[in-house]
Amino acid sequence: MSENVRGLELLSKADAVLRALERGGSLSTSELADATGEPLSSMYRLLSHLVAIGWVDKGASRATYRLGLYVLEVGGVCDDRLDLLATARPELVRLRDDSGVTVFLHVPRGTGAVCVDRLAGRGVRSLKQILGGTLPLYAGAGPRALLAQLPPAEAAEVLQAFETAARTDSSIPPRSELEHGMRRDAARGYAVSDGDVTPGVAALGAPVFDHRGELTAAISISGIRQQILGDESEMSRLVTTAAQRVSAGLGFRPQEESR
Repeated sequence: MSENVRGLELLSKADAVLRALERGGSLSTSELADATGEPLSSMYRLLSHLVAIGWVDKGASRATYRLGLYVLEVGGVCDDRLDLLATARPELVRLRDDSGVTVFLHVPRGTGAVCVDRLAGRGVRSLKQILGGTLPLYAGAGPRALLAQLPPAEAAEVLQAFETAARTDSSIPPRSELEHGMRRDAARGYAVSDGDVTPGVAALGAPVFDHRGELTAAISISGIRQQILGDESEMSRLVTTAAQRVSAGLGFRPQEESR
């Protein structure tokens, strides 16, 4: 049997254990063996590996097991992401209809921002940012709106990473310029992108917070420069209002914000 086949079989067995624990809560080794059809000796070995990597934890009672904290955390992240998409979509549609331009939803990932939803508007059709695509946090309105609201420790790490990368990549703005932009964007509540992603195309972006008051996403609008910056006051009002509505839908209350 090849290593690939053995690996797939092991993953299948692990999946069976996790599903049994999801259904049954805290189960003993013998109960898990019965539920999955695995020999008791094999189940002992499998559980020892799953405990070691944090997928399974030992239960409160002797010789019992339950889903590990890592699995629960991953499930919570997935639930949060699904809640975000479901809550944001109606507001993205409204924003697209009210502004007439293309609307994006970005989530932070490391030093970048991933586009998880996109609704095309009128005008520009060849925007570089596509669904599933990533932009660095210094480029584009959505990513910049995220950068401006990062927790201090995380922001410092991201800025340091950009500063290091800038030694060999002249397209990355200096740290002092990024810090100035972050302070400006945080103070006014939205970020502006003017041709830095696509020449002639501008964008405005605003942050979204969840029920814990944590930064979770950014909403942005993008179009021909005149469409966006010709009436920046009105367009920024539309995008910040949409972001505030999504935040409220996720349970965020401004008075809980600790920034």
